[in-house]
Amino acid sequence: MAKLNLEVLLLLQAATPPAATAPAVPQPPTLQHLAPVAQKARSLVLAKAGRTENVVVRHQIFLRTIAKPGPVPAPPDGVAVSAIPCVWTIESYLQREICFYSITGLMGCTDTNTLPLMATEAGQADLPVDTSCEVFAKPVLAAEDRVIAALDRTKDQLFAEDYQLVVRPQLLRAGTTITER
Repeated sequence: MAKLNLEVLLLLQAATPPAATAPAVPQPPTLQHLAPVAQKARSLVLAKAGRTENVVVRHQIFLRTIAKPGPVPAPPDGVAVSAIPCVWTIESYLQREICFYSITGLMGCTDTNTLPLMATEAGQADLPVDTSCEVFAKPVLAAEDRVIAALDRTKDQLFAEDYQLVVRPQLLRAGTTITER
């Protein structure tokens, strides 16, 4: 499983509430959410001058969802507000990391590269007043499902293109012969 970069990990940890020991206190709405959608690991053997190294190329696609309440116009006197606007943006990213192994274990990994993808969605919906505008609101989850469905159709192609256009040329420039395991 591909590891998330430190920023993603800290945001995910921050989104996990601690175990409650006191009476439940209303939590503020979750305004940002990071979620892995797909991962792939490709094992390679690099050879150069009679020596070999094992390499694992890890790819991951993840979503970044941001939700925030929209502006609520002041209602006329005597009129109750029946809905609150909720605005969201869903972005997708491809993350890549290349790790090198020797017979004694992990030698090191490259810096994690994160690239924005074209699969995105932005929207707005009016939610009932008793509902929070957060990333787990029904219209936001439905939008995430649409982006995930689009990524599911193209994830293998995205992983393959990144390997062929970025990773493989980088390894070949180092003068290595590549064998997939």
